[in-house]
Amino acid sequence: MLGQAEGNPFYLEELVRSLIETGALVTDDGGYLFDHSVPIEIPPTVERVLLARIDRLSPAHRDVLTAASALGRLFGLALLEGVLGDGGSLRESLHELQRLELLREARRWPQPEYRFHHQLTQEAAYRMILAEHRRELHRKAAEWLERQHGDNPDEVLGLLAYHWLAAENEDKAVDYLARAGDKARQEYALDEAIEHYRSLLPLLERRGERQEIALVLFKLALALHTSMRFAEANEAYQRAFGFWTPPSSGQATEPLRIASSFLPNDPDPKTAIAWPNIQLCMQLFDRLVEAWPERTIVPSLAESWEISDDGLRYVFHLREGLRWSDGTALTAHDVEFGIKRVLDPASPGSSVAIYFALENGEDYYLGRNSDADRIGVRALDDRTVEFRLVAPAPYFMSVMNRPDAGPQPRHAVAEHGDRWTEPELQVVSGPFAIAERAESTVILRRRADYTGARSGNVAEVEVYRTAIADALPGYERGETDLILARYTPRLADLMPGAVRPDAVIGSAAWSAYIRFDHAHPVSGNVELRRALAHAIDREALAAVSPANLTVATGGVVPPALQGHTPEIALRYEPDLARASLERSGFEGELELAGMMVWDDILGTIAESWRDVLGSAVSVRTWSWEEEEAMEAGERIQAANIRVTGWLPGYPDPEYYLRLLFQSTSRTNEGGFAEPAFDELIERARQERSDRGRLELFHEADRYVVADRVAVIPLVYGRSTAFVRPNVHGWWEFGKSSASFADLRVER
Repeated sequence: MLGQAEGNPFYLEELVRSLIETGALVTDDGGYLFDHSVPIEIPPTVERVLLARIDRLSPAHRDVLTAASALGRLFGLALLEGVLGDGGSLRESLHELQRLELLREARRWPQPEYRFHHQLTQEAAYRMILAEHRRELHRKAAEWLERQHGDNPDEVLGLLAYHWLAAENEDKAVDYLARAGDKARQEYALDEAIEHYRSLLPLLERRGERQEIALVLFKLALALHTSMRFAEANEAYQRAFGFWTPPSSGQATEPLRIASSFLPNDPDPKTAIAWPNIQLCMQLFDRLVEAWPERTIVPSLAESWEISDDGLRYVFHLREGLRWSDGTALTAHDVEFGIKRVLDPASPGSSVAIYFALENGEDYYLGRNSDADRIGVRALDDRTVEFRLVAPAPYFMSVMNRPDAGPQPRHAVAEHGDRWTEPELQVVSGPFAIAERAESTVILRRRADYTGARSGNVAEVEVYRTAIADALPGYERGETDLILARYTPRLADLMPGAVRPDAVIGSAAWSAYIRFDHAHPVSGNVELRRALAHAIDREALAAVSPANLTVATGGVVPPALQGHTPEIALRYEPDLARASLERSGFEGELELAGMMVWDDILGTIAESWRDVLGSAVSVRTWSWEEEEAMEAGERIQAANIRVTGWLPGYPDPEYYLRLLFQSTSRTNEGGFAEPAFDELIERARQERSDRGRLELFHEADRYVVADRVAVIPLVYGRSTAFVRPNVHGWWEFGKSSASFADLRVER
């Protein structure tokens, strides 16, 4: 027995149970006696032991066990009843199978669940089922799940995919595998997403659906890339390029009218940082890659690329024959120029810190190195550009979708300087150009000479400035096609009234928080900041938060992003707040400031501070016109304690934690600077394990939110738009959305 067990305790466990069941071992005064009269056979493997035990079950008990094995190692009683029928015999069988220690009760509430004692037990029972009966069990399970979750199948997409695949219903398996893979990837269950996509590919290959194969491979590659499995990601990308065909272009004939509280006012990719301005630049300038629905990254100006096994080198190959709107050839040298223009220390881009990911990018910007040729971007020839990174960046493909990462027209900038973006001088590469700009309106017109692939039919876009509430009547009359709720670092549209059925509301992807000026003698006091955090009544905050906001209880990284840290915001604790205030030594009046749109939230926080701390608190607000008129440096002087926010430029915790709080970041508006935090961020950047990297970012979030109270998270916001039923194709996540040129408008 010991020889055959080969050190496997489970084999011995199951063998002893088998001997008890056959009567070879009998209980005697708390122990066991061996009955030599009972013939025994010692199975050579643990699987044979398990099969022998299952064979000895009564037919009814065996049917329950094998049916349960088709549901997985862990299964719910309700699903098993849906497959076998609800009866007393089922409960009796489950009781007996637990007594024999083949099954265990996993939980009783809210719905009973059972678990196989060991995965090998489930696998052995499953292999006993004949193929036709196996398909029938999976079909019944899938149909029951569809009936039970008809209104919200998202909860069980993975299970539906598994059962329809095993039931050999190819059409349903393809649908559910694709949806389950997308959902898992967007929720950063990356291993699960990879498994779904890899199960889906053989079905698509058998059906010969080449474009669908390419899209699934692009999604698989992105999931692998985000998991820092760069060699596997590169392999998936190379396969995808072989199947990919750019979509055919539609005829542009229709106008599109968009209401927005923030009128785009910066068409330069280098300086655009507010989301409406980045969105404008995305209409004017194509990038090497482009984001599609389900956060897929597909080729755009680049037709293919390679990624090194260590994730430190990317090489992009541009399409042949690319040209700027003035007819000048668009080359890889324009990509190199654009990146170096952003990193120029004399006139840096608004999001320059993003490109510290490149070799010598940070040193060049900070003046530690004046040799631009050492920056990790280089045109190898007119159609090939190379990027070299200082550390693996699992978000780098999303960076390549940013306008400031794409080509910028060196010839136009050289000739016209800062005036190159003026309507009469502009040179663009995207589907639209600015046709008119007035005080409250911007009109974009589709370029007749544009050669990119665009599936929509929009010929002209009018964006006009208005408050959401003022735009709704015209929208309801059909005079406006799209109302976009806007988010900038200082502005957030708060949705009026209840959620409307035509509102497209995304996941909680941006954060609003109280930002402190850390150089100010009042707000630079950590004990005062701690007192203010503990003195915010979040229940009162929830009462005044509109439909597109949810009160923050976690860190500054929002829930929709990988790396969100839940339940670390300092709780409402009046006694702790007063104790921290006493330790701070602060006496005097506090001022809380922000845009007028935050009035209700500002008033609620101020009232809570007055009640808990007994301090005088004043509230100061200003309009969007005054906000737009402020220079970046003026915002610190304007208010040392203010409500602001941050929208992700790429879906990664680094975008929040490094860009907002690292001492060398240009977007660190509050001036938070602590060497220990900088060191922690650098360790996270250099980490080669995806799980280890996320753990370090969790630690960084706790450091700035719970330990040092660098900011106080208030709410998480959801991207929101009102979309008329005749407009198709709209989506939005973070600082990326559907191109206006890909929308289809029916009149």
